[in-house]
Amino acid sequence: MQNENLNFEIRRKIFHLYGLIFPLVYSFIPKTSMNVLLLILTGFTLYADISRNHNQKIKEVVDKFFSKFLRNKERTGFYKLSGASYMALGLLISCLFFSKGLVITSWLILIISDCIAALVGMKYGMPLKNGKSLVGAGAFFISSVFISTVIYFFVSHPTSFIIIIFSSLMATLAEFYAGQIKINDNLSIPVCYCLTTVILNLIF
Repeated sequence: MQNENLNFEIRRKIFHLYGLIFPLVYSFIPKTSMNVLLLILTGFTLYADISRNHNQKIKEVVDKFFSKFLRNKERTGFYKLSGASYMALGLLISCLFFSKGLVITSWLILIISDCIAALVGMKYGMPLKNGKSLVGAGAFFISSVFISTVIYFFVSHPTSFIIIIFSSLMATLAEFYAGQIKINDNLSIPVCYCLTTVILNLIF
């Protein structure tokens, strides 16, 4: 059973990694163009995600291509949004309100750190009541700090190493307590990371 869960998580996270196309594209196009692109994508994703609950043809198409990546609660829950919809919303909201370098950093953390946390946590961690593990959370935090530091030097956005630490910590908490706060981490991670960085920059 554990191997089945791990295989499913690996399959889901490989699909999740396709999201790297978004920070890559954003690196080459202006903010306005990216906002328009994400607005279209989010609208389409939400339409398909909601419509599959009451339109059999749309449900068949979605199930054919994406059912193997969906958790049971996403597949069977009536009007439950999938992780793809929350991810689209997270990308759109962060892109609308925050600077380019900061947004690209938060997207890389969402895509890469979340994958690392899930896989490391399932392989080596001891699940807690919320299904997460401290090992997974630690992997998320360390990878988040690493990504933030690398992007800071290559893309450059107004921050400091202390702010990187705190922003990474808040993103880690958003991922770790996603179930308790009832906000999908695909939405909360980029928004939380960006918002923490902006607030701390205003203070310091």
